[in-house]
Amino acid sequence: MNAPLAIFAHPGHELRILHALGQLGASCLYLTDASGSTGTSRIPLTTDILQKASLPDRTTFRPIRDGALYVALQSCDMRVFDRLRSDLDVVIRHEMPDFLITDSAEGYNPAHDICHFLALHAGDHHGVRVYDIALDGDPGDFGHAASADCIAFHLDPAELARKLGLIAEYIRLAGDQLAEEAEYLLSLYGKAAQADEILRPALAWADYERTFSHETPFFETHGRRRVREGKYATALTYRDHLRPVLAAMMTPA
Repeated sequence: MNAPLAIFAHPGHELRILHALGQLGASCLYLTDASGSTGTSRIPLTTDILQKASLPDRTTFRPIRDGALYVALQSCDMRVFDRLRSDLDVVIRHEMPDFLITDSAEGYNPAHDICHFLALHAGDHHGVRVYDIALDGDPGDFGHAASADCIAFHLDPAELARKLGLIAEYIRLAGDQLAEEAEYLLSLYGKAAQADEILRPALAWADYERTFSHETPFFETHGRRRVREGKYATALTYRDHLRPVLAAMMTPA
């Protein structure tokens, strides 16, 4: 059996399931460099964390800058997403992972949702299972999946302390914006919640589409608020930007 491949939208997401990745011997791949508003890539920081956690070296992949991904999303430029899909296909053909792990599709961040469905498309194409992980939600929540269909890990006190130490180091070095988000999630669910790491069968496109045909995703509400505050010039929306890209991605050729 070959080790699984974890496909994350941003460096830093591996911290959510750091213990599971080690137990599975999984390698990690990142679609973007997480440069965001700072302009500084988090790839080197994540590479260092992977080494300290004794995980395999980061899988070779050409990450896209965050800004470039959002520009492509705003213009529905499928050439960018087709390139990511093609590069991901090459990696999977080379590594032949037993299964894929990816970000949840929660409507929290469009890059996370794009990553989820890129992985799901690749899994369908190559005939491998795809699991997702909670990013914005409770780490111990099985979410849309039945517990019997999930792969669950529970960390003992020593394993949890090691994980929390690496999270604290990452937060300290990654900058104020990430620190604020990470501290919020830690305070919301508590540090003890980080002892649960759950891989869930990936949310299907039909279920995701059904949800956001009736609900406004967080990223859209947040973006519109930022426009009103003068922080953003325009806001990405589900209907005009994200859905057309995801629908094209998930439509069989």
